[in-house]
Amino acid sequence: MQELKSNVISEGIAYGKILNIKNDIFVSNLHTNNKEYEKASLAEAFKAVVKDIKELEKGSNDEFLNVHAMILEDPQLMKECCEQIDNNSYQASKAFDVVINKYIDIFEKANSFYLEERNLDLKDIRRRVLLALNNDYVNHLEHDKVILVCDELYPSYVSEFRNTLAGVIARKGGTTSHGAILCKAREIPFVTLDFDFQFDDSKEIVIDTRSKLVYYDCNQDFISNYKDYKKNISSRVRIRDFSEQGIKILGNVSSNEELLKVRKYKLHGVGLYRTEFIFMNKNRALTEDEQYEIYNDAVCEMIQRPITFRTFDIGDDKQLSYIKADKKGVRNYRNYPNLFKDQVRALIRANRYQNMRIMFPMIESYDDFLYLKDIVVKCKKELGSVGYLKIGMMLETREAVEHLSDFKDVDFISLGTNDLTHELYNVDRNNISDYSTYLDSLIEVIKRVVEHCKMYNIELSMCGELAGIPDVTSILLNAGIKNFSVSPNLSKAIEESLVKYYNL
Repeated sequence: MQELKSNVISEGIAYGKILNIKNDIFVSNLHTNNKEYEKASLAEAFKAVVKDIKELEKGSNDEFLNVHAMILEDPQLMKECCEQIDNNSYQASKAFDVVINKYIDIFEKANSFYLEERNLDLKDIRRRVLLALNNDYVNHLEHDKVILVCDELYPSYVSEFRNTLAGVIARKGGTTSHGAILCKAREIPFVTLDFDFQFDDSKEIVIDTRSKLVYYDCNQDFISNYKDYKKNISSRVRIRDFSEQGIKILGNVSSNEELLKVRKYKLHGVGLYRTEFIFMNKNRALTEDEQYEIYNDAVCEMIQRPITFRTFDIGDDKQLSYIKADKKGVRNYRNYPNLFKDQVRALIRANRYQNMRIMFPMIESYDDFLYLKDIVVKCKKELGSVGYLKIGMMLETREAVEHLSDFKDVDFISLGTNDLTHELYNVDRNNISDYSTYLDSLIEVIKRVVEHCKMYNIELSMCGELAGIPDVTSILLNAGIKNFSVSPNLSKAIEESLVKYYNL
């Protein structure tokens, strides 16, 4: 048995058999004399992939699948591929490869970490279409739990292997990619390696993110010990109550379905509900009434527990087909006031148990916050709502940190460490877990925020990736952080860190 040091993307323990997946697909450089046949072949491949995507959608709530289908159904993509066939006599696979690689190259050169991550979606589509053109499909080993080994984790892998996927080992990957988000939501351990290592198919393997180790070529006794451990922890799902220590563990979610995990782990509530993902499920704006139904269901699910809705945070990687938003921030609300007001009105109507909080993202100045708060207050008056409603903000921009003293009249602040570390230290969001390069400096910023919130009686929590890194928990506690909002599947790891810290 060999022990391999790994970088943790998604926490957990997994065991199973190795299944190697090659990201790269053979592309023929041969030319054709039958251009119409190649066009027809490409059209059939597009149709087959879209059909496969639709089938996968039936068994999942993966929003990215709909985006993949929309890209392949865009007539512009087929038009450009046909032009390559007509002008260069390329075979279908070559024509498609040239066109899709053009867009992949544009995304890779974009000055945006978000767009770099979304580039994986294009690479995923490329793989799917080329496999269809080559009539090449993967053996899913339906009756075995598998550990996927790949260069990069394409999001469709998580959907395709949803019945058998136990864990993932990739040669590169980031914490904010679609694949990483899916693994976290489904509690699938995902690690990367900084070195090249050849894994043999069907070898038994264990991933243990607590020790950041991968155990390769394990014997059955070793694996049995991990099976027993997993059975033990699954029987005690709910996390401990740390109210005596003044600590709250909350959940980060992107849909009502994920609220079930908040209840499953008995978390204190929801510290971050990413409402933009609701908007991204449609190719049109949701009406006020449609949004109300979603928010009302969420509030009822979290009755007697606080639930914090972040107003839609679009721009960079998170785009809506019906509006233009090149950058995240308040200007999107200014540019599309009706969209914002519809969401605010729907939220206010859904606040039946007065357990709701509304939070604004990417605030840069107090004027930004006041502008949005005034809209909420006016909507409350229009609706005749007298229910208690907390209004807060995410602290995640350089400008807001520099003018922290201006923010005295806010009900709560949530530290968004993903964008904040990028803005303050130009740290790639994918490398947030590599905190050694910036943590000391960030802690000084956090201490300032803690003192500010104490002075003005502002409730403070942290909802970024840093809040979910167990090794950092004690450092954050020493800095004064008491409320941790994390992906529900990370709550057990944070619980273990708290138990050690308080010697419970």
